[in-house]
Order: sequence, then C-alpha cells, then structure tokens
Amino acid sequence: MAEPNHRCDGTGCALGRREFLGATALAALAILETACGDGQIGPEAPNDYPTPGGPTLTVTVASFTALANVGGAARVDQGSGLPVALVRTGATTFAAFSLRCPHEGVTVSVQGGAFYCTGHGARFNSSGTWIGGQRTTNLRSLANTYDAGAGTVTITR
Repeated sequence: MAEPNHRCDGTGCALGRREFLGATALAALAILETACGDGQIGPEAPNDYPTPGGPTLTVTVASFTALANVGGAARVDQGSGLPVALVRTGATTFAAFSLRCPHEGVTVSVQGGAFYCTGHGARFNSSGTWIGGQRTTNLRSLANTYDAGAGTVTITR
C-alpha cells in the first residue's frame, strides 16, 4: 500500500516530500512568470523625451528636399540630441516620430520613406508601425503643427 503524501495528527499536518516539491515548483513558476515582464527582450528603451508639452523643434520644410513630396521622410532634429523624423503625409499634413528604437533606444535611420534600426534590424513603415526584424513596439509619435504661411512644422517633444 502506498504511503500517504501527508500526515495529520492532533497538532497539525506535515507535507510529504512529493507535496512539498510540487508546491515549491508551482511557486517557482509563478515567480519566473512575473519576472518575464511584457515579452520585450532587453531593457526598456530610455525615455529621454519629456512629457507632452515639453520643448519644441521648429522645422523649415523647404530645408529638407525629401519633404517636398507626399511620402517623403527626413531626420530633422538638426543635432539637438533627441533624434526626430518628419514624414509628409499630405499637402499640408505631417507625422513626426522619435527615432529612438523602442527595443533598446538605438537611433533609427531614415531609409526612403521608412525607418530601420541598425542595432537589431527592426523595420518600421512611414507610419512608424513595426513591420519586421527584431520584434518591438511602434515608433513613438510626436505632436506637430504645420504653419502653411511660414512653411514650418513645429514638433512638440
């Protein structure tokens, strides 16, 4: 006859070896699952962009030939230390993105009307949406305002 997994007497119950090991394994799995985080490999990308309403960058559209046509994209931060891209989405509309890869913060390059992370191979379309390579989230969108009279776009970083 098999020995029971636990013993009970008038003072309480004692766990058997199998019961103890099973409970310990379940606890270890719960800890490991919690430690896994959100499924993103590597540390979180640095958040060096201030909260909305922070510093602005004003870009003269005519200074960037790539922005002359709809679909054109250019890096427009002018060495400010916070890499930013601007994409012309219409005659009077633009989209602005942080060029910090959401995976590990590597600076993303502009290639035609799309973006590429040289650090780990992540690729993003002109809308900043991840489309391949290292799995990550989309590029961070930045608010912008176009002044048709001045021919400038003001980006809030």
